[in-house]
Amino acid sequence: MNKSFKPDVVLKEYWANNERYADFFNAVLFDGKEVIKASQLEERDTEESNVLELGSESESITAARDLFRVIKTAMGVEFALVGIENQYKIHYAMPIRVMNLDAYAYNKQWKNLREKYRNYPGLTEDEYLSHMCKEDRLLPVITVVIYYGEKPWDGARDLHGVLNIPEEIRPFVGNYPMHLVEVINNQLQFKNADNRDLFQLLNLIYNTTLDKKTRIQKAQDYESNHKINEEVIHVLAATNRIQLKTSKREGSKVCTLFEEIARDSRAEGITEGRTEGRVKGITEGKAEATLELLEDYGEIPEELRKIVMGQTDLNILKKWLKAAAKAGSIKEFEKAIGI
Repeated sequence: MNKSFKPDVVLKEYWANNERYADFFNAVLFDGKEVIKASQLEERDTEESNVLELGSESESITAARDLFRVIKTAMGVEFALVGIENQYKIHYAMPIRVMNLDAYAYNKQWKNLREKYRNYPGLTEDEYLSHMCKEDRLLPVITVVIYYGEKPWDGARDLHGVLNIPEEIRPFVGNYPMHLVEVINNQLQFKNADNRDLFQLLNLIYNTTLDKKTRIQKAQDYESNHKINEEVIHVLAATNRIQLKTSKREGSKVCTLFEEIARDSRAEGITEGRTEGRVKGITEGKAEATLELLEDYGEIPEELRKIVMGQTDLNILKKWLKAAAKAGSIKEFEKAIGI
């Protein structure tokens, strides 16, 4: 039986496991030391709705994260918010997206303080104006982007990287860094077996210095020495757009995955791309990029998702991608493309 996997769905399911989530942030923040425990993580709402106030006018803005957790101490005190953004394609506006997501998270904390102090007695004039007390502190927000692609990330890694700044004023323009982890280029130390298997096998898949036969053999060797979780195999299949052959008796096998990658014309076409499979890959990429931009505004209606993914005209998809980049909401996008 052939099974296909949607990258967004599979990646969210994989990182929904708090053992993996904690291990990832321990690797990123603490060089692999077990500082954060799975029991300290608590899921937070991944959709943020905020009202942007501009003078006498206001506008409601919604942003959707991939994954978001709060870290608590052993005593149950919250001390940090940590989020993961999954990217299997390069997103050239990613520093702006991350900055916005973090800003929404800080604004939500401040909004909670405003509600707390709405009718609070004893505030000084400055505290009343600020909607917070001098001693109040917000939780730090850390967002890490995981890039699963084969090509090295060639986009900006901070806000300055997407701005055209004259050198004379650069020191006065605030910057915002983006924390990026590339699966093919990192030195992270994982203790969780699933995370270790996932990152090592993705590196093996993308190791173009080895021929297909050698990669399949290495995958078989790795599988014979490790008990690989099926969810890891699903992530490998999803990020490589592979339909995986499975059986009830054996389930999914890593070596089968590598054989499918070797056979798949799109894997060949990533760098050479002379076939129809490459054209199909380009149109799918435009459609997915369009949906990814729209996801910043909340949940996409299933009917709209089908329309975008079902479009095969590359010129139309290019126009839709531009419309999604300019739109301020899903409704504006639908209006712009005439739906």
